[in-house]
Amino acid sequence: MSIVTGNKTDLDCINNVVAAAVMSWPMPERIKRLSVPVLSYDSEDFKHYRFAVYTDADQIQGVAAWNPEVPIATELGAGRLLHGLYISPDFQGRGQGRALMAAVLSEAVALGADGLVVKAERPSIGFFEQCGLQPLPASGPTDYPYQFWHQLGA
Repeated sequence: MSIVTGNKTDLDCINNVVAAAVMSWPMPERIKRLSVPVLSYDSEDFKHYRFAVYTDADQIQGVAAWNPEVPIATELGAGRLLHGLYISPDFQGRGQGRALMAAVLSEAVALGADGLVVKAERPSIGFFEQCGLQPLPASGPTDYPYQFWHQLGA
């Protein structure tokens, strides 16, 4: 098992993980079905996001997509955005999500980021809380409802 940087040749496998994870969420089938295309990635996304993929036996089991370059301003500092973290349902609860979080956090520290910003979906709130992220309050009606912050460094 290892965490490597995903590339465009991994796109189908990355999106298979995203689709499987979304379809396992505890919400109505129609919402899940409509969410998969919105949350899936395309080749253009490799211009803006870095993809950390968790592989075992040449099978991608999880993926974290994040933007290492563009800081997101918050009241707590300038963080980098974790766009999505998905684990195939057959592998959830085995530490792959925490390993991907650790890999992204390590890279963000190396970039000198103050923290990591996560805009989460409702089913993943518990995971991010267990990872020690603190909720960010919405500052307006257009803000994403489930935002979290992980302080880096000091």
